[in-house]
Amino acid sequence: METKVTVGFFGGAAIPMEEPETPATADALTGFLGLTAADRWSASRHVHAYYLDFHHAVGGEDWLDAEMGVPATPEAIWDHVHPRLIFTEHDQLSPGNEAYVVVECDCDWEEEHGLMLCFRDGRTLTKCGGYDGHFTNRNAYADDRLSGVVYNAMNPKFTTREDP
Repeated sequence: METKVTVGFFGGAAIPMEEPETPATADALTGFLGLTAADRWSASRHVHAYYLDFHHAVGGEDWLDAEMGVPATPEAIWDHVHPRLIFTEHDQLSPGNEAYVVVECDCDWEEEHGLMLCFRDGRTLTKCGGYDGHFTNRNAYADDRLSGVVYNAMNPKFTTREDP
């Protein structure tokens, strides 16, 4: 069942949400709904890195700059992110079958793959990037060296990690 929920992380936007199916995913959703705009600002560097990496990969195309305008700061990237669905799920690949909150977003710079934000226990951003169905980069690539990597960039200079 899908309802809309007010999300502080996105400045109070009402976003469609699939109902959690287990107590652990319900707890993760509660944790996520407790996040605020301040938490969004701290996540800005990861989402901005995704944009910069994409921009670099397509050759710094003028069309992208013209359509979006170049975000002057990492925080300005959120003007180009449009959340469309929130859901919760257990990560069958994690040792503890951890609960995640996933936010699927459209983004102005990557219309094909969009933006996927994954929050372990609803509180810790563990992955950002194009939608691929994985909750961590470690699991997406079956590579322990990617543990703690939030955005796994094509150009390594744009790769970001979880805050210590």
